[in-house]
Amino acid sequence: MAFDANDPDVKAAIAKAVETGIAEERDRLTAKNAELLAKLKKATKDAQIDPAEHQALQAERDALEAKLTEAQKIAKTATTEAEKIKKAYETESRVAHNLLVENGLSSALLEAGVKNPAYQKAAKAMLAGQVVLTADGENRVAKVGDKPLAEFVKTWATSDEGKSFVDAPANGGGGASGGGNGADGAKTMAMPAFEALTDAKKMEFIKTGGTISA
Repeated sequence: MAFDANDPDVKAAIAKAVETGIAEERDRLTAKNAELLAKLKKATKDAQIDPAEHQALQAERDALEAKLTEAQKIAKTATTEAEKIKKAYETESRVAHNLLVENGLSSALLEAGVKNPAYQKAAKAMLAGQVVLTADGENRVAKVGDKPLAEFVKTWATSDEGKSFVDAPANGGGGASGGGNGADGAKTMAMPAFEALTDAKKMEFIKTGGTISA
């Protein structure tokens, strides 16, 4: 498999490795610094340390503290960058997910006979939450349960729920009369109001002949 330095997964893995490496080095320096402090305290308490040895220990401790400070700065920077990469990856993943689900549902609904744009949008609003993306090698496959998305939508379109969408008139919504914001006899409803209904109310509205304005 080719190595792509711009791949979000690769970036996230690199950032994690860098962060882990820095954390381990920081812990090592912290432990060493504590060890030297203990030696200095013991030597001072016993008053048996050679001045030259004391000076060497002090110099080593100062050097370690400087390295520790630098490691902490690097760790902070690495953590910030890792968080940025993580957020960017999550955003890209969310956009990719939504795009695959949107395109998959559009194609499957058209194939199943849901051709009215307003009803397509309504069907997507009802079905999108059930769609998950599963890995198939380097590809992502949209499924609902254990069925491929197209197969699920085809079956759904023959159900009592789906038939209402398939049978919707192709020009539904644009010129229908009436008004209202519920399923209690209203014949036309704006899409935002329709999307705010529960699934049960959506179905009731459609089954009683309601149309949706885009």
